[in-house]
Amino acid sequence: MEKYLPKMYKSLINIYNSIGTENEETIIRDEYELIEGISVDFGIMQKTRKAYVIKSDFGWDDIGSFASLARFLGNFRGNNVEGNAFMEQSENCCVISKDKLIIGFGIKDLIIVDSGDVILIMDKNRDQEIKSLVTEIKNQGRYDGYL
Repeated sequence: MEKYLPKMYKSLINIYNSIGTENEETIIRDEYELIEGISVDFGIMQKTRKAYVIKSDFGWDDIGSFASLARFLGNFRGNNVEGNAFMEQSENCCVISKDKLIIGFGIKDLIIVDSGDVILIMDKNRDQEIKSLVTEIKNQGRYDGYL
């Protein structure tokens, strides 16, 4: 990574060094903005001549969507939940709350994320469209302080 993705490497080292400090959240947010959206496969593996493949048997999940992330969250009454959430007569929702209490009542197949200054509510079946949504929001220019 240091050789083929040096900017990403530097950002990740800065994030690593900030873990447990009072500036951790700010540094993560700032450095994440600098990281180019490229996978390790394309950024490193396709360029290096020093890679090895080792046969192994272990679980793997590429957390690239809310659907895959939801598998790692706690279960509350048939919903995947992290943080402060109370779900009543609701099913198959993914709820992530940072600070606020999120109450779901009579809802189904939704993703609800409270990230502090932004609340996302979307149809769970459209989570692959989030990148294009973020691009559209960035293009608006009105919401730069939130992204």
